[in-house]
Amino acid sequence: MGSVEVVYVADDAADGSAVVDALTAAGFSVTPVHDCSAALETVPSVDCLVCSAPFSDGGAVSLCGQVRSRHPDIPVVIYAAVGDASEASAAFAVGATDYVLREEVPPERFPTRLSTALARGDLRYRQLVEPLGDVVYVTDADGRFLAVNGASEDVTGYAREELVGSHVSLVLSDEDIERGEAAIRDLLSAEGPETVRFELSVRTREGETIPVENHVALLPMPDDEFRGTVGVLRDISGRQARDRRLRELHDATRQLMAATTPEEIADITVQAASDVLGYPINGVRLVRGAELVPVAVPEQTRELLGERPVYPVDGDSLPATALREGEPVVYDDLSAVATETPRGGLGAGIYLPLGDHGTLSIAAQGDDVFDDSERQLATVLAANAAAALDRVSQRVRLEAEHDRFAALFENIPDPTIYVEFEGFEPVVRDANPAFEQVFGVSVEQVYGESIDDYLLPDESARGDARRFNELIQSGESFHGEVQRVAADGVRDFLLHVVPYAVGERSTRGFAIYTDITDQKERERELRRQNQRLDEFASVVSHDLRNPLNVALGRMEMARETGDAEDFEAVEAALSRMESLIEGLLGLARQGQAVGEPAVVDVGQVAELAWSAVDTGDAELVVADPPLVEGDGDRLQQLFENLFANAVEHAGAAPTVTVGALDDGFYVADDGPGIDPDDRDHLFEFGHSGGDGTGFGLAIVEQIVEAHGWSIAVVDAPGARFEIAGVSSI
Repeated sequence: MGSVEVVYVADDAADGSAVVDALTAAGFSVTPVHDCSAALETVPSVDCLVCSAPFSDGGAVSLCGQVRSRHPDIPVVIYAAVGDASEASAAFAVGATDYVLREEVPPERFPTRLSTALARGDLRYRQLVEPLGDVVYVTDADGRFLAVNGASEDVTGYAREELVGSHVSLVLSDEDIERGEAAIRDLLSAEGPETVRFELSVRTREGETIPVENHVALLPMPDDEFRGTVGVLRDISGRQARDRRLRELHDATRQLMAATTPEEIADITVQAASDVLGYPINGVRLVRGAELVPVAVPEQTRELLGERPVYPVDGDSLPATALREGEPVVYDDLSAVATETPRGGLGAGIYLPLGDHGTLSIAAQGDDVFDDSERQLATVLAANAAAALDRVSQRVRLEAEHDRFAALFENIPDPTIYVEFEGFEPVVRDANPAFEQVFGVSVEQVYGESIDDYLLPDESARGDARRFNELIQSGESFHGEVQRVAADGVRDFLLHVVPYAVGERSTRGFAIYTDITDQKERERELRRQNQRLDEFASVVSHDLRNPLNVALGRMEMARETGDAEDFEAVEAALSRMESLIEGLLGLARQGQAVGEPAVVDVGQVAELAWSAVDTGDAELVVADPPLVEGDGDRLQQLFENLFANAVEHAGAAPTVTVGALDDGFYVADDGPGIDPDDRDHLFEFGHSGGDGTGFGLAIVEQIVEAHGWSIAVVDAPGARFEIAGVSSI
């Protein structure tokens, strides 16, 4: 090793004597120097530089950088008294061959470590710095380059020798220099970071600018004096280009989401594949029945490949495969694929599914292949197009459903409203024509209003209405009978309450009103008929059976005795039965509706009725009789029953008067009147104050009600029946 020339640099000669002695004893030829200038002057004539650290006059790392930049073939070893990770990192960044700690390798063992380092040459430097595609640099406190790696020549266009010793303004603008100085101030601050990243632009020898990211740290400062920086410049032009493409892709996505038809989405997709991804050979196929049909193909693709074919969805083409598998299909060499015969120098191809709507096909020209970034961007474009197609498809379905629903809503024969709840109030948002017709209010009148304020017949109905509203809001349906105010008055309805979302909490719903007024009236009439049937059964089982039993018993006695008294008793019983049967027949006829109303002279009808009844010595007086609308035959029956009742109960020779009222007429007699205890039961079937059937006045009441009138007994001398609510002529 005696032929190895070493220059040893140390501030203190005494401090370095042990190292010099050890190296000399090991056969090294050592030249000790004590400042940076002397070292730089001596280095060209030696084989190695050993620099003690800490070392002033620019620092060990600064000296290392200067030597390596000027003499890249000369190894530099830093022999540090105290370990400093930042200093070691900076040293290796500028090309140090080795960084040795005195406490780990004392002077007597240092020659062996130096021999090992020299045997490696500058391998570590080359491994750590030179192979990097990024620029590694060291600057001094004045902003001059002390060292740069080989990548600096590729990025800047300047040779190392031109950069080293030059000010950073050679490649940086004033604005970027100010940005760098601000970063240094940040690093130097008491609580500053260890490293700073920021973007700037490098100006090349040719005058071009390259965007870079600067990752910078301070050189070691053993005496707290700023000595310079070490940093890495990374070319981010590719990243910026990718960011630009992402922004453009984002813009294309906005256009996709604003599109209203699948064809428009397909056109935007192929345009983005051409302009954003940079692949003009592409096309979009959409599913049409069982086929993948090309709906958007750029002109350049047609010129190169001609009209694109239609593929069956269940076929083995690459687009169909991508559609079925739901994953991109990538081929680096389309010439090996039989289903796509490339022309014009096509190479790689990628086929991406657009959900279940179709596919996007992209082809590269020449030897180009799709890298990971391009595949990712193409996948994002396809996913966005699929989302847009989903959206359009959903909108089409919703519009179709809305159209069907609107048609159904408009044509439902029953009144129907759509409400949204504001708090607990069902506010009308829509109503169908049937609602307007039945309830006599327009949509404009009730829109935005609580429907309960319009339809409830009275305040007592609000409790049930609140319950129906709560059911809608809780997601439950309801069907029940209600009364609501219609255009022609209060009517009966079957109310169907349907929430918008069944089973879920809802703030909107529908109410459907089915008019059941006629049905309810038929039910009430049926109940009345059933009641009459029950009364008939009671009469038959009781009143008719009694005279029948009497007749049968006396007939047996008459057969045995031949006594005329028995035959008279049988005749009386049969007469009683005949009266009861006639009453039953008259009562049964009350279930029939009155005939077509006609103008009736009450006086004439009363005279006819009087002549049809056995009135004995009774007298009829007709005083100013009115003309009314009614069924003449039923009115005659009414008078017959009232006259028969008067003759039976008013005495031997009563006077019966028929006269006019403001809204009807009356029938009165001058008999003893009606017992107050009988008034509450006077019109009940089977009730008789004497020997009658008990049907006469019940029939009178039925005839009055069939006409829509009313009858009442008033206090007067004798009995007086007033029929009111009559339409007079």
